[in-house]
Amino acid sequence: MEFRKEVEVAKILVGGKVEENVVEIRYDPLTLQTSRILKKTIPMQSGDFQEEIESTKSWCPFCPERIEQMASRDPEIMKGELWKRGEGVLFSNLTPYSRYSLVLRLTEEHYVPVSEFRQQHFYDAFKLIQEYVKKVPDGKYYITIGMNYLKPSGSSIMHPHIQVMISEVSTDYFARLEWSALEFKESKGVDYWKKLAEVEKEGERYVGRTEKTDWIAAFAPKGFFHFTGIPEEREFAEMSDEQFNGIAEGIVKILKYYGKKGLNAFNFSMFCADRIGEHFRTNINIVARTPFAKYYWCDVFYPKMFHDESVVFFVPEEYASEIKEIWNEL
Repeated sequence: MEFRKEVEVAKILVGGKVEENVVEIRYDPLTLQTSRILKKTIPMQSGDFQEEIESTKSWCPFCPERIEQMASRDPEIMKGELWKRGEGVLFSNLTPYSRYSLVLRLTEEHYVPVSEFRQQHFYDAFKLIQEYVKKVPDGKYYITIGMNYLKPSGSSIMHPHIQVMISEVSTDYFARLEWSALEFKESKGVDYWKKLAEVEKEGERYVGRTEKTDWIAAFAPKGFFHFTGIPEEREFAEMSDEQFNGIAEGIVKILKYYGKKGLNAFNFSMFCADRIGEHFRTNINIVARTPFAKYYWCDVFYPKMFHDESVVFFVPEEYASEIKEIWNEL
């Protein structure tokens, strides 16, 4: 396993003095996809958006008083019912992205600060999704579970919710992961994520452990403060309650860390190993987005849109060290 990077130095004349700016180009150890790390100080403090919370709450389809009437229904697997567990409610996506496309309302509260999400929220969500996945007819499907939170993440609805996509055709990046993982397993005799956890445990990017799950800062980050969770149990549909607890706890710890950094928006995605093969392991990736405030700005621009290359301003080894110090307190 190779952690490859290259360095370029840019010289800029500022105020009569020449400044040197270091740009690191890092290659993802599995896919070789590149990311650029620019060490840059930028404002990352969220602002007040109480007015938007109240205005969106007045029409939100996921709030308790509307969800029964407004949620789309699955006529096949769910027989037109809403599946519920704790605060979680699972239903069909009104704008489906795949053969089986779902939305899970995560909390009863319309807005939840990132530091106040609870482990139980995610545990209940994963149990509901697992129940659905087990009922999907036989066949090869690519299963992804993802979350956009607040406008900078791409979310059109503020109310916390998760999306599930179960498709016979993989997304472009999922395909890249699978091909690369198959090649790695054939050459190394072990799945990539199991080996990654083993290698990183003694390194500076290792963050900590929750039940049955290791957490690391990604070497070639795809977004701000990118962390990866690696579970012991390989397939989502077969995961135990203990495994779900470990994943949920790790997500909540990272969200609390984001809150401490003044961040309030995030994305996560879980790529599931189910129905693919032993070369793949379910893995979880979470990144922060620029904070939602009155004048928020988007951190996805032309290098990502057209070159499929991430540009970030924070060094994984530095924020891994920072969160590691407070991991047990989060």
